Parts: sequence; C-alpha cells; structure tokens
Amino acid sequence: MAGAPSPARYPEAAASQLFLNDRGTLALDSHSASVLKQAGLVSGATFSDLNGDGAPELLLACEWGPLRIFRNTAGRLNEWDPSVTLPGQASPVTLRQLTGWWMSVTTGDFDGDGRLDIVAGNWGLNSIYESPSVNRPLTMFYGDFDHNGSVDLLETEFDDRGRIAPRRDMKKLSAGWPEVRTRFATHKLFALADASEVLGPNTSRAQQVQAAMLTSVVLMNRGEQFEVIPLPDAAQYAPVFGLSVADFDGDGAEDLFAGQNFFSVRPEDPRLDAGRGLVLLGNGRGQFKPVDAPQSGIQLYGEQRGSAVNDFDEDGRTDLVVAQNAGATRLLKNNSGKTGLRVRLAGTPGNPDGIGAVVALRFGAKSGPAREIHGGSGYWSQDSVVPVLSTPQTPAEVIVRWPGGKQTTSAVPAGAKEIVVSPDGSLKQVK
Repeated sequence: MAGAPSPARYPEAAASQLFLNDRGTLALDSHSASVLKQAGLVSGATFSDLNGDGAPELLLACEWGPLRIFRNTAGRLNEWDPSVTLPGQASPVTLRQLTGWWMSVTTGDFDGDGRLDIVAGNWGLNSIYESPSVNRPLTMFYGDFDHNGSVDLLETEFDDRGRIAPRRDMKKLSAGWPEVRTRFATHKLFALADASEVLGPNTSRAQQVQAAMLTSVVLMNRGEQFEVIPLPDAAQYAPVFGLSVADFDGDGAEDLFAGQNFFSVRPEDPRLDAGRGLVLLGNGRGQFKPVDAPQSGIQLYGEQRGSAVNDFDEDGRTDLVVAQNAGATRLLKNNSGKTGLRVRLAGTPGNPDGIGAVVALRFGAKSGPAREIHGGSGYWSQDSVVPVLSTPQTPAEVIVRWPGGKQTTSAVPAGAKEIVVSPDGSLKQVK
C-alpha cells in the first residue's frame, strides 16, 4: 500500500506498507513497515531485480520527493542511495538528491547488457515552473501557520538575485493565509520579501519538501551507480503518467510508450495538454527517438493515465491499452511491427505466472534485451505476463532467471511462435 496524501493535509503523506503473502493470507511485514513509514507521497511503484540476484528491489516514484530504491536482502528491504551521474555535470550526486514530481516508474533493458535500467515519468518542462536543479530546487514550506488546524502552503523558487522567494502573489496567498496581509501593507513590500520574511515567526517550525528535477528520464544501470539520460523533448511537453516498455517495431531494441497530460490545474494556470500519447523508439544504447503521431497512429487528447502492453490478438506483435481520466480506455492494435516470440512461464503453484522472472533470447553468441515479468509498473498498471520478445534473428535459446536466482537455458524450436517454459528448463511449443 503506497502512501497517498493525508486527507486535507497535502503534502503530508500517509505511511506506506508492505504485506507478505503467506499461503494466501496477507500479513504486514513489520520490518518494512518501519522502513517505508516515511517513504513520502508515492505516485508509482514496482518491484524489479536491479542487481540480478533473483530478489527484486522495490522502486518508488515520489511526488515532491526522490525516486527511491529499497534493496532486497534475504527478504528484508533497506534503502539504497546510489551515485548518479548527470549530463554535463562533472560531480555525481546521489539518487536521494534528485527530488521531483515523479509520477511513474518502471524498468527495462535499454542497452541490451542484461541489467534492468529505470525509466521514470516526471512533470516535464512545459509548465509554469522553471526547470530547477539540485542547487536551486523548487521548495514548498508547509505547516499550520495560522493556528486553525489546517495545513498552509508556501511555494518558493530561486529568484534572479539568488534568494528563495514566494511563487504566488500576495492576493492568492492571503486568501488562505490572511495573516500575510497584516504583515505586508502593500504588494510591493510583499514582492521584495524572501521566503523567511513571509514565513516570519513560522520559519523555524515550517516543514519543507523539494523538487530538484522535473525532467522525465532514463537511469542507465551501471552496476553500483546510474547514469541519467533525459528523454527527448517530446516527452517533456506534458507530465508523464503511463509508462510501458516493449519492442513495438520488433527491431531488437526496447521501446517506450508514455501516457501524458494533466488538466486539473488552478484557474490561473494553463492546463498541461500538449501530449497525445508518445511512442519512443530505442536504439539499443539507452537513447530514444519520438515517433510523430501520424506515423505511430496514437492521437489521444485526453488525460492519459495508466498504460499496459499485451499481445491481445496473439499475432506476435505487442499491442497497447491506455486508460484516461474521465475518458474512454483505448485499445491500440499493433499492425506494423515485426512479429516476435511469445513466451509464457509455467511457474510454481505459489507463483504460476513466474512474476519476477527475467527472460531473454540468445541468438548464437549474442543475447537480446532482458525482459522482466512485472506484477505492476508505470502508473497503477500491470503488463501482460506473456511478453513478446523480438526476433531480429532466429533465436537459438531462451534464458530465464527465475525468482530466487535459479537460471535455466532451453533450446527454442525452429519456427516457434509461442513457447511455455517450466522452472526445470523444460520447454513446450504452443504454436
């Protein structure tokens, strides 16, 4: 259970909790309860095996907070704050420093090295907010400043003089916090004040949250550290909610779909509606190229939210479903991608679909990108447990790293369109 805002007390977050499945009965994991209690405003979550040991890590996308990784050691979660390199910046930072308005997170092998990389949806760079940085973040101070039992907010940014200054004018701010008018006789005096002067006696007890990055990005997994690669400009035109990983064109490199837009803004702000649903084709090196809507066939003008991939008609091409807020759910059929191999896992009785397993095809001495069977990813969504793996060449073998770390290698029959793999490595051809 991911912590959402406490009712009427944004940005205070309810505690996140993890429940363990003990033979069909869910029980609270007491160790993780203490670790996750202060996880923050969680917008997206997924489990993914980032270090290849067969035990999935927990990834959280947090609004007014960082992307968070909780490493899984013998079933116990402990937060990991790895080093992160940023483009054009010589000194690395840590993951906890990359606070943002993260909306969604999932993983995929974007450079074909067998390690799962991270892709995360953020607010984008096409809103009223200027692009912040680690050294100049957006900051929101909050607390009960007027002692009436409710939470008051003060949004701030760095101004041209390097001060932390309020973002809202006195009229808007004082509507919910009337005391401001008693301390600033004119709008000019308010405009000259920094955040500490506006907070006044509340400065010492005000809590704060920050956003140091609004860019939607890929974080390439380099082992014990990550390398940030921003997604193309088209992915920054609107907030990214839905995120799905698949090889839509079947060329052997993983692609992305990003569901975008957000309409519920304040009356004085323009709504964030520049996205139409975006396909991003990967080049197998962690970089992506946007596909124009007429070419992709995707033109969704509503508030796209969750997205998931599945070969709905079992033709060997990955299709897409996109849910929309206050709009129709759209099923999008893939008519032009090269067909691939459908892989179904016959797991254990407690995990019949093999959720948590990582699957890859081998073509002679070369392997294709790894694909993980997720139990949830992106934004409130779950992809099919029967992935379509691309076959730019005739596959010789299928490699499965099962939950727990056991690995099997099985020969793929010539001409197979769908296979079923069991934990002992035995393989059955379906079509």
